[in-house]
Amino acid sequence: MNKKLIICIIGIVIITVGAVMANTMGFNKGIEYGDYTRIIVYMNKKSNLDDVNRLVTEAFDGKYEIAYIDEFKDTISIKAQGISEEQITEIKNKLKEKYEFDDNEEFLVILDTASVGTYDLIKDYIKPVAISFIIILVYFGFAYRKLGIIKGLVEPGLGLIILNCLYVSIIAIFRIPLNVFIIPLGVFIYIMSILGVTMYLNSKNKAE
Repeated sequence: MNKKLIICIIGIVIITVGAVMANTMGFNKGIEYGDYTRIIVYMNKKSNLDDVNRLVTEAFDGKYEIAYIDEFKDTISIKAQGISEEQITEIKNKLKEKYEFDDNEEFLVILDTASVGTYDLIKDYIKPVAISFIIILVYFGFAYRKLGIIKGLVEPGLGLIILNCLYVSIIAIFRIPLNVFIIPLGVFIYIMSILGVTMYLNSKNKAE
């Protein structure tokens, strides 16, 4: 069997599995883009982030991020996924015990944040990528016309689609958390795949 065909079949299988997982389970948006509970703690004295982190770990074993909100280090933000009211209460009690808050003092603010839609994450990239892809196909059609429509246009076009769909599928299959680097990395892979396919076609065009 032709090596290109084998690679193509393997790629299509991976893409199919990725598409099924993306549709059934969705993408792993992590804390950055997924739904989470934000606990804002207004400290009444100098605090150590490591100490607060230890208290949170004792009460909650899920995914969370903790950081100071401002440069004065008197307000702490805790972003936690899947945290329950009981666990929040336990964290509150531990903080009260550690930092001696008054019984009637409201030092916690709880905010529930909904997840960001996948479309909202990629919508600004759809139009530029689509336009550039059409331009590239037109360029391939003219620049490599002596290779024939199959080798000079159809195969390179499908190759670009498969390569970039593989990237998305791998993210879905391995449940890689989405973050601010995932989409720019995808754009970089898209650009590099175009350059790679163009270099390959140039070499084939010269050989004709």
